[in-house]
Amino acid sequence: MTKNSLEIKELKVEQAFILSERLTAESKEYLKHFIPFAEYSEGYIKKILSERKLDRYFGLFFNEDLIGFYMLRGFDKGFDIPSYGVWISSKYSNKGLSTLTLYHAFSFCRLNQIKTLMLKVHPDNSVARNLYEKLGFVRVGLDEKIGHLIYHKII
Repeated sequence: MTKNSLEIKELKVEQAFILSERLTAESKEYLKHFIPFAEYSEGYIKKILSERKLDRYFGLFFNEDLIGFYMLRGFDKGFDIPSYGVWISSKYSNKGLSTLTLYHAFSFCRLNQIKTLMLKVHPDNSVARNLYEKLGFVRVGLDEKIGHLIYHKII
């Protein structure tokens, strides 16, 4: 059996290129409900990563290859409740990686005395909604601007 590694570590500015490359390589259909940034260009992602202060962007690496990322953001805009968002490469979907990022986020929040986590999900994304509800997220509203359901979880 080959020993493969799976790591979650904070994304660095130098990794903006690979994140941009991976996101733009995905089909529009696969990303249709994922709206993390205004655009996926390397420059735009580099700007976000270089200007962040309290927001966190974590990469998922399989054998040093970026296969996904998740973010906890909103702190830099003054919010007490971070917004969670995740992207897993379509090549690695349905392998429990989104769940892994959620447990990582829960632990990060607990270690940093963050009491509530927020996320938004498209109403048609039943797979994600089912996962979030199974893990204790409760629907609290609707983002009228983009039509996504808003969920909170007390950590």
